[in-house]
Amino acid sequence: MRERVTFVHAADLHLDAPFVGIATDDERVGNALAEATYAAFEAIVDLAVDRAVDFVVIAGDAYNSADKSVRAQRRFREQVRRLDAAGISTFVVHGNHDPLSGFSAGMDLPASVHVFPAGSVGRVEAVRDGEFVCAVYGRSFGKAAETEDFAAGYRREADDAVAVGVLHANVGGNPDYDAYAPCSLDDLRAGGMDYWALGHVHKHEVLSKDPWVVYAGSPQGLNPKETGTHGCCLVEVQRGGAVSLEHIDLAPVSWAVSTLDASAAEDVDDVEQLVGRGCEEVRGSEARPTVVRLALVGRSDAHPMLARPGAVTDLHEAVRREQAAREPWLWIDRLDDRTAAPLDLDTLRAGEDFAAEVVAVADDLAAGTAGELDAMVADIGAPVADKLRGFEPTLPADELLALARDRCLDALLSGGDAR
Repeated sequence: MRERVTFVHAADLHLDAPFVGIATDDERVGNALAEATYAAFEAIVDLAVDRAVDFVVIAGDAYNSADKSVRAQRRFREQVRRLDAAGISTFVVHGNHDPLSGFSAGMDLPASVHVFPAGSVGRVEAVRDGEFVCAVYGRSFGKAAETEDFAAGYRREADDAVAVGVLHANVGGNPDYDAYAPCSLDDLRAGGMDYWALGHVHKHEVLSKDPWVVYAGSPQGLNPKETGTHGCCLVEVQRGGAVSLEHIDLAPVSWAVSTLDASAAEDVDDVEQLVGRGCEEVRGSEARPTVVRLALVGRSDAHPMLARPGAVTDLHEAVRREQAAREPWLWIDRLDDRTAAPLDLDTLRAGEDFAAEVVAVADDLAAGTAGELDAMVADIGAPVADKLRGFEPTLPADELLALARDRCLDALLSGGDAR
């Protein structure tokens, strides 16, 4: 047994996943998005080979669906063959997106690829150059919705010098993810592992360092909420349990959101320049191809011009073409106009007309108890959510209220109709 073990902890590859809600007629951008999950996995394998790690673990959802495409399975096999050629084993658990009950094309994988069973926890000895390096424990999802606590079945054998647990699960009841294979940190501690390699949550998180309990996060963000760094973990475990970890950012495409203050803009030209500067800031911070959502905010003299039918759409299309043609490309997925007319709300509050009443009603709603405004927005949005599955407001309730107030005031004070 060597004094240290090194491995790559990856999870949630979601091979072949579409970028949901993104429409693009730009061939270069479209091709990059279609290849993003595959490119991320290839980067993980590059890292493993370059660093000559002992093995790679994939903690669930290697594929995006149970009905995984032949293309995705071929691309997966291509990469694990590269690992095999470098003498690196791969340990895989299947998750809720790619349960073992899903479609398999029956492609032969190298003997160095170990897929953990469903129904019980398996134990495999990781070997490098004929030498035992550590014990790896794992259990796959047999079906998509596994609600049993898998952690209860993980128990380290007394003779294991180093033990790694691989688990696709919701640890601690994260409300943003389905409660599959739910468990607590105490449940994991009872297993006696040196390191828990987790999947299911797409954001990299270290939940504990005693023992180490880590979500690698997805190597490629898949939707507008998945901003920030995405990649995998490079892990070293010393004999005796000491762990060092480095999260490596590998995503080929990033997501970004940016709010642009248009209060100083006097016309559409000023707004276009503002959008260009915002794109440069995003490009400078990401330094890779990026899908960005921009929002124009503030009380602005340019607001009446932006409110004209088609004005923002025309501006969006023009700037998007320009930014998509640059290197690295930047795709403006949305350009939202949340500007308002340069009104003096305090002056309106002091009045006795209908505009004053609109402001007063909005003020009363904003001053309500915590949760009341959220509940009202949810009630109003429920019929829309029923019609459009997956719909959810893109703004917090207080911002939606302010936007609704300002749209009413625009229509009222201009004598026109609210947009």
